[in-house]
Amino acid sequence: MARTLERLGRLCVRRRRAVFELWVLVMLGAGILGFVQGGMFVQQSSLPGTETQRAVDTLRQDFPAMTGPTATVVFHATAEASPGDWRVALTVGKAIERLTALDRVAFAENPYIQGMGGMKSHDAVVIRVNLKGTMGDVSAADLERFDEAVEPARMAGLDVEFGGIVAMILNQPKGGPQEGVGIMLAMLVLLLAFGSFLAAGIPILVSLCGMAVAYSLIHFAASAVEVHPTAPMVAAMLGIGAGIDYALFIVTRYRQQLADGDDVETAVGRAMAHSGHAVVFAGGTVVFAICGLFLSGISFIGRIGLASALAVGLMVLAALTLLPAILGALGTRIDRYKLPRVRPDRSSTRWMSWGRHVDRNAWPYAIVATLVLLALSIPTLSLRFGVMADSISSPKMDSRQAYDIVAKEFGAGHYSPFVIVAKVPGKEAPAKPAKREVPTLKGPDGLTGLTGPQGTVAPSPTARKPSIPLPKGAPDLTKKPDKRAVVLGQALKQRVSEVPGVAFTAEPVIIGTTAMIQVIPATAPHVEETTDLVHRLRGTEIPGVLAGHPGATVHLGGENPAIIDLADTVGDRMLTVVVAVVGVALALLVIAFRSIIVPIKAALMNLLSIGASFGVVTAVFQWGWGIQLFGVDQAIPIMSFVPLFMFALIFGLSMDYEVFLLSRIKEEYERSGDPHESVVIGIGATARLITSAALIMIFVFASFVPQPDPTVKMMALGLAVAVAVDATIVRLVLVPALMSLLGHANWWWPGRSRPAPSAAAEGHEPTAEQLELELIG
Repeated sequence: MARTLERLGRLCVRRRRAVFELWVLVMLGAGILGFVQGGMFVQQSSLPGTETQRAVDTLRQDFPAMTGPTATVVFHATAEASPGDWRVALTVGKAIERLTALDRVAFAENPYIQGMGGMKSHDAVVIRVNLKGTMGDVSAADLERFDEAVEPARMAGLDVEFGGIVAMILNQPKGGPQEGVGIMLAMLVLLLAFGSFLAAGIPILVSLCGMAVAYSLIHFAASAVEVHPTAPMVAAMLGIGAGIDYALFIVTRYRQQLADGDDVETAVGRAMAHSGHAVVFAGGTVVFAICGLFLSGISFIGRIGLASALAVGLMVLAALTLLPAILGALGTRIDRYKLPRVRPDRSSTRWMSWGRHVDRNAWPYAIVATLVLLALSIPTLSLRFGVMADSISSPKMDSRQAYDIVAKEFGAGHYSPFVIVAKVPGKEAPAKPAKREVPTLKGPDGLTGLTGPQGTVAPSPTARKPSIPLPKGAPDLTKKPDKRAVVLGQALKQRVSEVPGVAFTAEPVIIGTTAMIQVIPATAPHVEETTDLVHRLRGTEIPGVLAGHPGATVHLGGENPAIIDLADTVGDRMLTVVVAVVGVALALLVIAFRSIIVPIKAALMNLLSIGASFGVVTAVFQWGWGIQLFGVDQAIPIMSFVPLFMFALIFGLSMDYEVFLLSRIKEEYERSGDPHESVVIGIGATARLITSAALIMIFVFASFVPQPDPTVKMMALGLAVAVAVDATIVRLVLVPALMSLLGHANWWWPGRSRPAPSAAAEGHEPTAEQLELELIG
């Protein structure tokens, strides 16, 4: 591979104009494709094999309008107007009618019509809207019409907030000045590493070019498949950080080759042969680790991983093609515009002194470093998978404001009710029809009836169609209910209403053999009590009713149970992903280093750094330690897929630094046969580079912490902490200490003898000057 990369580097230098033109065409083409054909970033619309999906599939037969994505619309009073004023109420009713008339809307609640659901008080009106199709079918034009439909209420002086799927789609991921700050800090690190403005700017330029292509392709992919809103943010975090690091490695080696007297083309070729080889291996390790997310069984998690892997892959491609062309164009001018009084190459001697200090005090450093990592990992023992709900969004987001209004006016559980869907087999004589008129039923806090799965009170199970035409999407109550469905529905209502934690259970809505019952929990969507309630209903209460109804099926669904199903699925697959990623990484390291102890030690060190990062994220977000500093106003559980995704990313990135360090140590060990001095020289040759690369990663990741999405905040903080811990406590303390303690055993391999001491082992070790610009190959 080294020879192939060297030829590629030389070719890019000679044909650099063609390389520049090709990259410009690719960036323009991808940019136009993403801008013109780009889709919306959306949540996953189905969870195959889960209880929630079975509930949706059962509901689809008799309640087809109730199975699409759900949006919440909140009309709220201001100092100028209130829905309690009948004149203002007329404008709210008009806005609801306009929403109902939209082509994309399957059904919209309306608290001003008996039996059409919704919630109203003097200060707020809340309705839920079911959309047609899936979340991937919603376009930007649909959302504009959705927003325009509520304009009469805004004109009357009301505030209108969107929650649920519409709010999520209206708040598409976007960058901000904080990402620019991260790049500027990375530029500062590069300045200190190179001492030259021109050399420092090259890695930034290369990574931004690669990221422009990656983001455009991810945006285009969103038009064909469902891509989660977190995907572009995670891809940008990882892609920019990795791209700058990979360019840093190659540029450092190129400057070394120039200092050794090579011409420009030869210097680029040799830099590619050595550092380019390391970049390919490092990038491949990260891509493989991320692709392990497909084993989670959740398609949107796999797609986030694929988007991130695409970004890293394009960064590797940019480092192997665009970067050599830029270096060839600059030639020997790369060190122009130097930073005054900065001599970055004087650090090798200091790092070698540190390596000898750790070698002499290996036991204390190994013990203390391990204890520190274990202490940071302690909060992980209490880590609890949570749900992605509007109740934990940033207070600045519309979805959070919608939740706060509903919680204040009606109760926290009313924002995301559960839906029980029961179905009896076969056919039986229908129940006797009731009176013609539709009754007006009252729920808690004076809330009026509903027919959909998102309201609070339902009409009588035997209610007939009123004299006026039913609005679009309303269930056809003229379809006579099956007697067994009526009995089962009433039995479920009675049983569930007595369960602690249930605020209200609606009357069953029954069409044919299907019964639908709404359940309002007493607690907010994201709290542990709500999750426990879902598990209790599914585990004991509903099966207890089914025992007396042979052949019937009952499923508990709804938005909140769906997210709980996601968390449970991720938890069940976590071990599979961990074993697969660690197992294959171990195999790759065994092949790369032909050693057994070193790969095992590397995997254990990575697991310790991952545990430490999990612990910090848990302490901050779940325990609430300093959480206000991160723009969150309350302690929240850890998003279910965050630990899974963090594991894959951190393991891949940690392996990068491990490979860079161990490759240099192994090279020196094979040359000198001295297990102690090889560690010292390895630290001296690579510590500055690894520290600079880590600082760049930390600044890039940390720049995403101010993003309003709590999921992005958690991942950004976790990745920044993991890289910081890995590059300091692990690589500069624990790894050299353990390698000094193990000595020759580090490199044991069946049937291989120890290398014979060379002249270097007899006192002719490399000088600090020889290590100044050295980069591992």
